[in-house]
Amino acid sequence: MSRKLILLSSFLALFVIAGMTMSCGGSSNSGATQPCTGGPFNVVGDWQGTFTGGGTTTDAIGAIDSAGLAVFFDALGDTAVLPAITGTCSFSGNLSIYQAPDLGSALISGTAQGNVTSATAISGTQSNSTFTGNFSLTSYVPLTGSVVALSGSRTAPVEGEAVILQLTFSPSGPNSSMSFTGTDGFNCTVSGTFTEQQTSNVFDVSMTDSGTGCPGSGTMTGIGFESDTDYFTFNGGAAGIYLYADLLATNGPFAIEIFQQVP
Repeated sequence: MSRKLILLSSFLALFVIAGMTMSCGGSSNSGATQPCTGGPFNVVGDWQGTFTGGGTTTDAIGAIDSAGLAVFFDALGDTAVLPAITGTCSFSGNLSIYQAPDLGSALISGTAQGNVTSATAISGTQSNSTFTGNFSLTSYVPLTGSVVALSGSRTAPVEGEAVILQLTFSPSGPNSSMSFTGTDGFNCTVSGTFTEQQTSNVFDVSMTDSGTGCPGSGTMTGIGFESDTDYFTFNGGAAGIYLYADLLATNGPFAIEIFQQVP
């Protein structure tokens, strides 16, 4: 997928422009977690978020699993990994934002802190040495029907890379969990699992690749979910079930869209 030349909707632009604004004398806040009560809340599920700072707003989608792993990606394939969000009323920790692979997967590190105000609402602030911004997360329903375990052949392009995996899925494990194997058609082979969290539309993902030309290296883990939407428009917006994964590879996270290709 070709990248836009002006990345005003990406996580990268959010951090760069916000940093420029703060270094030129813009205002900031302390970013401290507000006192809170209530919870713990069940936050395992799919979420959509708005990240703001320096006059820039970035929209992203993602998921939180039962261990508190909170991973979000935007429409350009940039990835944000928030501190662990387990459902307790406050959280804080490291925030990592990565450019999409075609921009080098550069890492911008910072911190984030916030509050879980209900099972459907989370808010907080993020900052690094030069700026402070805000984020707001709300629960998200990307799939109108029931979660299903995929079977058979699927196409899986990697956003921001010239890699298209051809995968074969089969149901495996509890609920709608599944396993897969595949190749890029050249020198890369992959295998892995999507393990459903409880009965939610959240999957803990593991993938191992070997060979050359692979999107990652070795075994990597991440988070995934099913959707009705062709988010990256790899499939021409066709109707169907789309499976997404954001894998936290050591050479930089990457997002995969998995679908049954239109003939």
